[in-house]
Amino acid sequence: MKIGIMTSGGDCPGLNAVIRGAVLKGIKTYDHEFVGFLDGWRGVVEGQCIDLPRHKVRGISKQGGTILGTSRTNPYDGPNGGPDNIAATLARLGVDAVIAIGGEGTLAGARELTNAGLSIVGVPKTIDNDLDATDYSFGFDTAVQIATEAMDRLRTTGEAHHRCMIAEVMGRHVGWIALHAGLAAGAHAILIPEQKVPMQQVAAWVMEASNAAGPRWWSWPKAGCPRATTSRGPNAGWMPPAGPGSAASASTLRRNWSG
Repeated sequence: MKIGIMTSGGDCPGLNAVIRGAVLKGIKTYDHEFVGFLDGWRGVVEGQCIDLPRHKVRGISKQGGTILGTSRTNPYDGPNGGPDNIAATLARLGVDAVIAIGGEGTLAGARELTNAGLSIVGVPKTIDNDLDATDYSFGFDTAVQIATEAMDRLRTTGEAHHRCMIAEVMGRHVGWIALHAGLAAGAHAILIPEQKVPMQQVAAWVMEASNAAGPRWWSWPKAGCPRATTSRGPNAGWMPPAGPGSAASASTLRRNWSG
């Protein structure tokens, strides 16, 4: 049996690992033959493919992207698109079935072609994790990890500058990445498409987190200074008058109380 593999849509971590796993398992266990269609549905429509023997996929599981390339081609577009033309192209190449690795758009096209009589198996690929019939799609875990690391860095920067930091992540119409990464990073608020939140509530959360953090900075007194104040204290900005006999001039106090 000769099987074609294609990757379509946005690239994500794990594409090459899926290609490698399918080829090695198919050859070793079932003695199948594999070809790879180049640039997603474009390769299927135009009949552009390469052979995929075992040595071709050796060591690719750790590589990013996809060795087959990808595109956002609609399999129904163009003079060679549509189920009848694609079936003729597959027959000319001797391909019996296709493994379509992709997300929502790719698998929607694969379903339509399958309903038209073509033999296609879909592999769910999306960092958004927005596909039914699977708990996790590959690429999602890596996306959450990268987003969490970015938020950890934003937190230290925000604390250093006394600012509220906002991290916007991908996910399209679902909030899985935001939810998982936000929980892992300890975000004060997580906004997802599934749960609408008014801006007044977001502002309240920001103020609550800011107030809970306490004073922004402390001013420590030098010897002879009357007391220490904070930027939010009742005497913030207060300086004793400079003059003969005073503990220090205002400029000296500013230097000494600068945190």
